[in-house]
Amino acid sequence: MRLSSIALPLALLALLASAGCKQIPYAPLPAPPTGIRYEPGANSAGIARMSESELLRQKRLAQAGDKRAALNVYQHLRSVDNDDAQARDWLVLAADLGDGAAAYNLAQIAIHTQDAAGARFWARRSKAAGYANADGLLQSLEEQD
Repeated sequence: MRLSSIALPLALLALLASAGCKQIPYAPLPAPPTGIRYEPGANSAGIARMSESELLRQKRLAQAGDKRAALNVYQHLRSVDNDDAQARDWLVLAADLGDGAAAYNLAQIAIHTQDAAGARFWARRSKAAGYANADGLLQSLEEQD
């Protein structure tokens, strides 16, 4: 019996699926220091929610100089709490700590609010931090002058 070129891969896939992934060992790794520990089962509109103690822990890490934690706090306040004003403060902290993506986001916010000087400032900071998209943004901003 000869299998077609499509039947053989399908047969192998079915065999692998029936064997399943039951034999693959799994050991959960501990969260990194700035990894977010979400509250089990708690969410807001489908977005995982940090507990108040975890949010406080992230804030302390950020205030101690952890740019990723500052970005975690920003994302939580922006997406879960819908507190744009307070969230922006944490985004500024993340950018000040050297997070290129945070500086890029601040440049985009400045463009949206028609703050050309602010947009150039944050685009330069983003480029200095090594964020890949910052160079193109900075070029387009400087061409507009």
